[in-house]
Amino acid sequence: MRRKVWLETLDAYLFLLPAISIIFVFAILPGVKLFIYSLSDLKLMSTGSYIGLDNFIKIFKSSGFRSSISVSIQFMIIVVFLQTSLALIIAVLANKETRVMRALRSFYFIPVILTFVVVSYLWKGLYNVNYGLLNEIIAAFGGKHLYFLDDPDQALVSIIIVCIWKSWPFSMIIIIAGLKNIPTSIYESARIDGAGSFRQFISLTIPMLRRTLLFIVVITTMDSVVKVFIPVFVMTSGGPRGSTDMMVHYIWRTAFRLGKFGEASAMAVILFFFVLTINLLQLKFGEQND
Repeated sequence: MRRKVWLETLDAYLFLLPAISIIFVFAILPGVKLFIYSLSDLKLMSTGSYIGLDNFIKIFKSSGFRSSISVSIQFMIIVVFLQTSLALIIAVLANKETRVMRALRSFYFIPVILTFVVVSYLWKGLYNVNYGLLNEIIAAFGGKHLYFLDDPDQALVSIIIVCIWKSWPFSMIIIIAGLKNIPTSIYESARIDGAGSFRQFISLTIPMLRRTLLFIVVITTMDSVVKVFIPVFVMTSGGPRGSTDMMVHYIWRTAFRLGKFGEASAMAVILFFFVLTINLLQLKFGEQND
């Protein structure tokens, strides 16, 4: 009996070995090396030497890095709130098994299957101040051209619109899957008791979708901090005047344009703990409402 249990355990670990190896090689090992590099003065053309926490002290004194944190937080809060809200509302409206709704859900999902590079160049053309479609439409109605990506007051909002347009259908599909698991008898009972559509949405739909929405919020938070590099890199390069220079882009610029790999590694460590702390707080808050 013990031999059978031991063999089953061995089989389980053998099946897990490829996944564990991939995680170790591409996640754990680079993470350990990143932390080691953050404690050195490693540069592009030098090996670097141990300097302790000097990189962390230096970057926290940097106004540019503090500004990138502020921009990232603004972007994260707006994107998480608007994207989740939009996905929830559209999911509730589209949660009908009709031919039209199935076609619309497929149409909505098109931005998700496009790569972020393609989406970024597409919207960069739409935003162009001279020949962009959006400005042509505005001019057709007698309005003045807008400097979407060239105005510090408009650039961040412009990138927020792109990121929400790209990602909200994915959140919508997940929410629709959650809606399918809610028994229809609950809504029937609510209607018998006199609850209207809005009351059902507030008192039944949102509470029943709490875990699904928590998952959406956690995933969207990580994406809004980490995966925003591509649209920023393609559309604005962090400008104008640093208005879209978020943490991931600032780290990339420090490493690959300035060649300061030690400082960039320290920033990446801070970014990791920044995202981890926010996600843990979100999960903790979600557990408290069980």
